[in-house]
Amino acid sequence: MAPAENIRITTIVENSTSVGGVLAEWGISVFIEVGENCFLLDTGTSGIMVPNADRLGIDLKKTEVLVLSHGHYDHTGGLEAVMQRIHRPEVRVVAHPEVFGRKYSHNKKKNTYRYAGIPFCRDRLESLGARFELGNAPVWLTEDIAASGEEPMTTDFEAVADNLCLKQDGRFVQDPMADDQSLYIRTDLGLIIILGCAHRGMINIIRHARQLMDIDRVYMVIGGTHLGPASQEQVDKTVQALREMDVAWLGVSHCTGLPVAARLAHEFEGRFFFNSAGTVIRFPYTDPTSSRRGS
Repeated sequence: MAPAENIRITTIVENSTSVGGVLAEWGISVFIEVGENCFLLDTGTSGIMVPNADRLGIDLKKTEVLVLSHGHYDHTGGLEAVMQRIHRPEVRVVAHPEVFGRKYSHNKKKNTYRYAGIPFCRDRLESLGARFELGNAPVWLTEDIAASGEEPMTTDFEAVADNLCLKQDGRFVQDPMADDQSLYIRTDLGLIIILGCAHRGMINIIRHARQLMDIDRVYMVIGGTHLGPASQEQVDKTVQALREMDVAWLGVSHCTGLPVAARLAHEFEGRFFFNSAGTVIRFPYTDPTSSRRGS
């Protein structure tokens, strides 16, 4: 198992920011350092992750593998800027085969559809050095770090949002978000799970992580939970499941939504933190705000 003390996780892009000079935008990007190995999960909506990384002292050129959690613009919009910064003939980009699907979001009130997929063609990204490795199976980046691959939906209360669509043969159909994936790290403290958006349900994802990584203890889950638009039933049952799993730390981001984040902060007081742009996590984790709670 990877020694947790050798791990540093930095959120470069998120909806909010916790550091002066670091910009916020809708989306997420997380840089993971495990010893000498460096990985990047997602790239945010635009190219602001590059100056953000500079501000945070992150050298993006050290990125060995770039993992795409799924093909939505707010996780892939910084791809061009990142590839230009890394500036290597070949950069491994791990993703699901459906990541380049023609993705749309449906505004039900107006009955309009907005393109929500990757804002660059594959050829353009490959010309900048991206070497796509597309598959639905897990990809082991090291013996203790894995891109999840396609995440099975096993709970009876989690569902993909019904406003997410694919355009196929000129018509819009429900997007099952088969490309949704996360990053798992097996450590001596337990599992660390980094979510992109958790479109297929964070409990489904945690279950998959425990099985794939062959470890039950979940030390930390961070990232987008997509509980913002979820039903009340899904939120309630997610809270219950997180309690049963005894997750040590929960750091939410992006598509969680403030009302749900506030509930999670209340339900998991002492184990919850907001994972904003500029958040740097070292292990074993100590919440920097904990000393202010009793004042």
